[in-house]
Amino acid sequence: MKQAGGTAGQPRGGSTAAATGGLTIERLVAVDSPREFRIHPRDRLAVYSQDVAGARQLLVLSLRGGTATQVTASEKDVADPDWSPDGRRLAYTRGDEIRIVDADGSRDVFVAGHPAGVSMPRWSPDGLQIAFRSRRRGWSQVNVVDAPVPKRGRPAREPRPPEPRTLTAVGYDVEDFEWSADGGTIAVATFRAPEFTVSEIHLVDVASGDERRIAGGGKEWAAGPRPMPGGGFLYLSDADGWFQVVRVSADGREKTVLTTGRREHGEPSGGYGYAAFASPDGSRFVHGEIHDALIDLVVAPIGGATPVKRGRGRPPKNPRPTVAAGAGEVVNPWPGLWRSVGFLPDGAWLAAIGESQDRPQDLWLLPVPGVAPEGSRPRQITNSMPAVLAAAFRPDRTVAGERISFKARDGLRIEGTLWRPAGASGKRGAARVPTIVYPHGGPTWQAYRAWVPFKQLLVREGFAFLDIDFRGSTGYGRDFRNANRGEWGHADTFDMIDGARWAAAQSWSNGRLGIYGGSYGGYLVLSALVEEPGLWQAGVDLYGDSEIAESFRHGDRPGRLDLGRMMGSPDDPAKAELFRRGSPLYKAEHIEAPLLILHGRKDKRVVPLMTEKMVEALEIEGKFHEVHWYDEEGHGWERRENKRDAFNRIRAFLRRHLMDDLDAKPDGSDASTKAGGRD
Repeated sequence: MKQAGGTAGQPRGGSTAAATGGLTIERLVAVDSPREFRIHPRDRLAVYSQDVAGARQLLVLSLRGGTATQVTASEKDVADPDWSPDGRRLAYTRGDEIRIVDADGSRDVFVAGHPAGVSMPRWSPDGLQIAFRSRRRGWSQVNVVDAPVPKRGRPAREPRPPEPRTLTAVGYDVEDFEWSADGGTIAVATFRAPEFTVSEIHLVDVASGDERRIAGGGKEWAAGPRPMPGGGFLYLSDADGWFQVVRVSADGREKTVLTTGRREHGEPSGGYGYAAFASPDGSRFVHGEIHDALIDLVVAPIGGATPVKRGRGRPPKNPRPTVAAGAGEVVNPWPGLWRSVGFLPDGAWLAAIGESQDRPQDLWLLPVPGVAPEGSRPRQITNSMPAVLAAAFRPDRTVAGERISFKARDGLRIEGTLWRPAGASGKRGAARVPTIVYPHGGPTWQAYRAWVPFKQLLVREGFAFLDIDFRGSTGYGRDFRNANRGEWGHADTFDMIDGARWAAAQSWSNGRLGIYGGSYGGYLVLSALVEEPGLWQAGVDLYGDSEIAESFRHGDRPGRLDLGRMMGSPDDPAKAELFRRGSPLYKAEHIEAPLLILHGRKDKRVVPLMTEKMVEALEIEGKFHEVHWYDEEGHGWERRENKRDAFNRIRAFLRRHLMDDLDAKPDGSDASTKAGGRD
């Protein structure tokens, strides 16, 4: 069966908005959290991006209170804001352009651009130059351009843009970069040809372009360089098998490990919120501690450490930890997913983004221990929770996730988080429920206990929901993170299957299983359906790969590098069989469960060809499936109406194939006439 379009069908069943605590799809898609917070270098202001009339715009908000001021107005989404050192202007990206806008929105000028793509504008410390990442020559390279000087008193117009200068060489891709405090060097986090297997950090001289490696290489992954006020950088390193925070001197020759223990202190991307920041005076730093699918924010001292000295140009091999475990202090007010934005200029407050399973993402100010005035308390700055949803996420209505673990068939310990409906206690006479198994995307990521209200809706309607951190996930050390190399669609798929079998054997389970995921998770959905066809009653694939060799050849460069880093090249005869083994397309005849596939026509990461091929194979084999395309979407859904439609389709499909005798409207409102048919 093929469904090419139309509206989502009505599911069988009967659930009311009251039964879900007032949580409906119509309400949950109304939540639009702000993103990309950046703190003003001199004042209590923050810039962020948020949807305004269908496109993301920049807004400036006083951290003292009041309403935000919109400073861009564009039909295209804007992103990557960065304050000038004097705080008067903002650099940002709009489509394939780097632009500068005055902080009050009064003057907006073009700086640089290229059809291949530009991103990550970063002001030099003196405010005279802007570094940015460009795909002009096919590689992600750092370019530097003179910042246009505003001429007051003249009509605002587009001046002749200066010519950018390419700073980094061809032959590697820059993932992240930051200026040094004095502006003389830029630290770049890169993947190097030909293997692109680990991230290294190089120091690049801005004047000459000379560079040298200061971290990473071999087995060590180094990422997330952030400048120290007095010179040097903080960065993340997994040299001991776990991501630790390391301080490196300005010349790159002295390193000090600032954290220790078998716990991750950042994500491999080292992106904003997942790397360490130094305080304005350089005496403290903030970092994340990842545990149990949560992230705590910890502030710790930097001073008093003895650096590890090495010879010219050589990174340390087992650097000694110099700050004892427990020396820092957790500053987040409640458990959740916390990411640092940066210290305020006075160093007494930390700006951070917090979210949890019952709170959407918002900006908070957290007092820094020993610096903030005595008695200071955390302050919530933004509030993304619509009033109509607040009651639905009261503590007594929110289903809390419980951590679980099981052994995979090869003995590897796999962890995850389980959400069960309130009545599914597992006791005699209690309800027994179907389970939705969820593989996360990435694969280099993990299933955090974050704000996912659709999950809460499904659980309240009677599904158990199981997140599984299959091998290859982050948060469990380097060995676990690398355990899916050469194993895409194979060992990680069997982790999902073994987790599903664990769930089906629990006393609260009725044995019915569905699997649902997006991107890499969608790929694992297809893989699980073909590897263990009799196990599943339903599958939902959102924009997942079906043939990974073809995806390598047709997908965008970041996706290709990710695939190549873990699987090699499909053109290597030694790897060809692994690519075929990991491609569910070639086993489509094995699928038994009904399958729903949703995909965006503008997807560049997993191109539409992947779904087209899978659908063709399903039709040839006569397999039951539904497919729906979103013409204006890429790799995921941005438009609210498409999110609503996708959630309705997924919910209806899962209810139809995992539950019996149910009758509800797809938006979660009351289908009966008890209360007039509306919530």
